[in-house]
Amino acid sequence: MELSFADILDRNFPIISDEYKVFAEEKSKCRACSMYSHYETIVQSEGNAKNPTFMFIGEAAGKEEIKQNRPFVGNAGQRLRIELRKYPETFRKDTVLISNVLSCRPQNNKFPASDHSNIVETCCNLWVRREINILKPKIIVTLGNPALKYIRGDWGITAHRGQWKFIYRYRSWSFATFHPSYVIRSEKSGREFVADNFEEDIEKIATSWRSIVDNDDRMSLSQEEWEHQLAIQSTVELGLKSS
Repeated sequence: MELSFADILDRNFPIISDEYKVFAEEKSKCRACSMYSHYETIVQSEGNAKNPTFMFIGEAAGKEEIKQNRPFVGNAGQRLRIELRKYPETFRKDTVLISNVLSCRPQNNKFPASDHSNIVETCCNLWVRREINILKPKIIVTLGNPALKYIRGDWGITAHRGQWKFIYRYRSWSFATFHPSYVIRSEKSGREFVADNFEEDIEKIATSWRSIVDNDDRMSLSQEEWEHQLAIQSTVELGLKSS
């Protein structure tokens, strides 16, 4: 039996704000690009849709995700959730939101190549970037290269994995790690060190996020104070460029 939109919201979001409900409904009606036509399903996120501490962002929905209208429920999702369950005091339904760069499943599960980056940019601007701005997570965890590129502005997961980086655009700390589907493929090909790295990364996030946030005065500013600081920074940067 196919769930109604209201039922999907009730199931996917144990905590949800009125603002996010409006956002989710707009998202469910999106037909902004050709990607929707392939599988005709827009997958909602899952978790705390009001004030999550952590936001995990992957690439796009897969076959199982569009079937259930939930992110990360296939093999890759189970691999991620196994690691999160190791730290039940940190990663809980009321502290985590799981999302993706793309809200639809790309055709044949292939993330759009660089010559179709306008589709990705459109989707990001409409949904995941707005989602971050609405929820204001303290920690953003990027899973794989596409999330690293479109959320953090970096490229090369091997070079950046395991590193913390502050994202001024969102006033959030970010942490880059492998996509769990890559972890699974690596394990099958005998590169167990990738799985070890992935597990170490999740442990590092769980054990060090608090000190990262608590030792950064920017994280405790009010929204008004933060916007004032950003304005000063922009003025200084503009002056440096013109000098």
